[in-house]
Amino acid sequence: MFYFICRNIAAFFLRLIYRIKFKGTENIPSKGKLILCSNHKSLIDPILLAIPFKRQIRYMAKSELFEDHGKISSWFLYKMGAFPVQRNSGDRKSIKTALEILKQENVVGIFPQGKCVFNNEPFRPKAGVAMIAYKSKAPVLAVSIYCDGVLKPFKRTVISFGKPMEFNELFKTKKNSKSFRQAAEIITDKINGMLEEKIGD
Repeated sequence: MFYFICRNIAAFFLRLIYRIKFKGTENIPSKGKLILCSNHKSLIDPILLAIPFKRQIRYMAKSELFEDHGKISSWFLYKMGAFPVQRNSGDRKSIKTALEILKQENVVGIFPQGKCVFNNEPFRPKAGVAMIAYKSKAPVLAVSIYCDGVLKPFKRTVISFGKPMEFNELFKTKKNSKSFRQAAEIITDKINGMLEEKIGD
């Protein structure tokens, strides 16, 4: 309840301040486990992505957000369903948390870039999201957030949702480090492709 109250209030003001256009919202599954995977343009991305979702998205968030901004900030993030991940390390605890959320048929949100990147250039994949997809057998919903440069008030922003990618589409070989890299490339190629479509418009 707390999540949806905060989401709805924030969404109301964001729709007034930002020129947001959603594409492909019909591709958002209404039920079942799901990994949402998106590029990362700004700190408000989690709220922007949550607007068309009827379910709560449990985001993986960098541990610094929980540790460096005081107890109130940490409390709020936990109340909103976020959970910390140690970047650039094999954080088993965060992976275990993500798998448990997916086991309960819920949604996990991941920004594989690990930080905000203001331009729309293609980015290199990381295998972490592929590992979670493999272990959970959850489909992956690729999302692109596009705007020209830094996301600013009254600036046109397009958020595109691709069709969910199932396990068999992502993993075509036996489990090994190569199969994880290939799956991560499929996911990021999908996101990069949607970004390139907007650049070409």
